[in-house]
Amino acid sequence: MKILIVGIGELGRHIAIDLSSKGHDIVAIDKDSKKCNILSTESDVMVLNRDATDPSLYDELELESFDVVIATTDRDEVNLFVAAVAREYGINRVIVVTRSEKAAKLINTLGLSELTLPSPVISAKIVESYIEGRYSLVPIVQSIAGEYNIYVIAISSGDKAVGAKLGELKKELPEDVMILAVFNGEEFLEPDDDIVIEQGYLLIMLIPAGKENIVENVLR
Repeated sequence: MKILIVGIGELGRHIAIDLSSKGHDIVAIDKDSKKCNILSTESDVMVLNRDATDPSLYDELELESFDVVIATTDRDEVNLFVAAVAREYGINRVIVVTRSEKAAKLINTLGLSELTLPSPVISAKIVESYIEGRYSLVPIVQSIAGEYNIYVIAISSGDKAVGAKLGELKKELPEDVMILAVFNGEEFLEPDDDIVIEQGYLLIMLIPAGKENIVENVLR
């Protein structure tokens, strides 16, 4: 896939390197020349030292030819601008990392992003998993007593879990699988049975080793 990453701080840099290593065509943008130089020396990613708020940049890039746009700068207003521009160019897969709940609400209300994630809980692995369409479970704590792992699962638009109540999903899961929390883009929620799962939600789950595929089949 052809992927544009706007903002190459620590998170953006890791996403660019990870996805490039898997054969994706990555273009990364940042107005900080030092960040650009660091990524250039660490990978073969195309890096542009440009200001993401310059509208002419996107014509030059032929933005409509990209499959995915990721906005991960340290300024929510810039990320919102990038998401709006991407939508204007017809990009459906837009992922935005936000610093504030207010920005996340606004982006979701305007429908500018396929997935909006808060910086405190986001990782390069989650973004990589979501973009590649593998929908793999992303481990955040491994080998609890050698038998259990804690995973975070990002729910996307085509998943069976979308629109389902959490209680319904629990009935389909093995008894020894536990949903620990739900992140709705604004706050972590107790895993109440009446919660309706929506696109972009994150499920934090405790899963016994060897039952990952069963969980994926229920959710996907």
